[in-house]
Amino acid sequence: MDKVKEWTEQLKDRWQMQSSLKKMIVVLSVISVLGITAAVYYLNTRIEYGILFTDLSDADAGTISKDLEEQQIAYKLADNGTTILIDKDQVDEYRINLAVDNKLPNTSTGFELFDDANMMTTDEDRKIMYQRAVTGELQRAIESINAVKSAKVLLVMPEESVFSSEESAPTASIVLTLKNQQISDESVQGIVTLTSGAVEKLKPENVKVVDSAGNTLTRTEDEASQLSGLNNKYIAIKDSYEKTLEEKVAKLLTPIYGADKFQVSINLDLNFDSIERKKVTYDDPEIKSETVQAAGSQGTVQEAQTGTVDDNVSNVTGTDGEGNNSYSRSVENELDTETTTTITAPGMIERMTSSIVINANLSQADQAELQQLIASAVGYDNDRGDQIAIQGFDFAQAEVDPAADSQGNEPIAAAKGYLKYAIIGGIVLTLFLVILMIVGVIRRRRKEDELEVDVTEEMVTFAQPSAVSTGASPTVAQEVVFGGVGNRSAETKPAVPEASTQEAAAEHSGEPTLDQTARNYAESNPEVAAELIKAWMKEK
Repeated sequence: MDKVKEWTEQLKDRWQMQSSLKKMIVVLSVISVLGITAAVYYLNTRIEYGILFTDLSDADAGTISKDLEEQQIAYKLADNGTTILIDKDQVDEYRINLAVDNKLPNTSTGFELFDDANMMTTDEDRKIMYQRAVTGELQRAIESINAVKSAKVLLVMPEESVFSSEESAPTASIVLTLKNQQISDESVQGIVTLTSGAVEKLKPENVKVVDSAGNTLTRTEDEASQLSGLNNKYIAIKDSYEKTLEEKVAKLLTPIYGADKFQVSINLDLNFDSIERKKVTYDDPEIKSETVQAAGSQGTVQEAQTGTVDDNVSNVTGTDGEGNNSYSRSVENELDTETTTTITAPGMIERMTSSIVINANLSQADQAELQQLIASAVGYDNDRGDQIAIQGFDFAQAEVDPAADSQGNEPIAAAKGYLKYAIIGGIVLTLFLVILMIVGVIRRRRKEDELEVDVTEEMVTFAQPSAVSTGASPTVAQEVVFGGVGNRSAETKPAVPEASTQEAAAEHSGEPTLDQTARNYAESNPEVAAELIKAWMKEK
């Protein structure tokens, strides 16, 4: 204990003997070393989490969390417990271990069920296992479709009996959880075909598909025929027309607000009825042919010739039985007709509604100007009852899909690794520059101190001969030099009376005084005197 105490006292004494500059160097060095050590330790020991599973059910999340705790693996929960994150370096290894132990979430059991069958399995057990295996394989196949997030398959397979003449047909019900809440009719029909082909004696009409919201996705033959063929073609035309108009509006708004600062939605009511109109127009009639016949007396014939008849009607004039006079006239008129046939092509716009949302605060004047601009771009027609709605709102920040973020940020993760070493290098370089600056300050201070000592010694050496000649000591001579420039120290003040006496004696004897000698030396050596004055000023 005595040695430790003695060593402590010696260290304390040595620390107190050091200058303030050296103390500052030691403190900064210790702080820098501790800071670098802490930074390196943090960067090497911190956990960079990677996504293990997403969109887990509560049961799967609980099972995996319990397994992670048993294996003492640090993990984090996100997205209300549906996403689990662990150290990214352990993600692949842990997934493989779960696969080996058959603990992967959202997995169904297929025909591997029969791998564990033993000799004691009965025929009834095998039937149940076969139904479970088919259900699991169908679930896997359906979940492989891009639009499907998860699937649940329920099969009803009636028992065959030799004592029953009527056989019940198997049925299937499928519940789909969709990724984007949309699936095409072709995909639904494909699921129906896949299911009916995988189960013996299962007819497509006995397969029902619904989504997680309870909406029926399968349709009857009549409904399917209505939506197929031309209807699907018309729907595609409508979507294409709407998309074209939306792109026109987007081209107008992008230079003003930016590509991600607005949303455009245009809905068209199109009439796909094919209409044929036929119009017949009649002009004034013209005589096509005329036949005139006359018999009997001349007067009678002339009277018949001046008569008129209706169009396309024969006029016959006769007499009594005593004469032979007769008259006959036939006129055939031709009508000039014009027939116009108008066929209206399907796809005419009956009504158009446009909705535009902009990520900005819009005044009434701005809305009016935008409405006029968009109306010209889309072909607004007030007679059709078209509408344009423009509103300004603050857009919400888009949520990042954890799975997509982890897959797309692999280069960023690699860059973070290099960033760690860059930070360490930067800290070391900064510390090195600080040390160089401190060393430079120390060297410059030492040079100034050496120069000060050299100048002082030279001044003292110069003053000593005068002091000796007058009987004064070197100390007194040094004090005289200091006094000549107006700087006197407390230690040499007692010698002032002696120096004054000597100066007075020198004046009576006609010799130059010490003050005059110092002034003369400063005039002849201005550089040395200037350096000495600078050193005195720094000491003050």
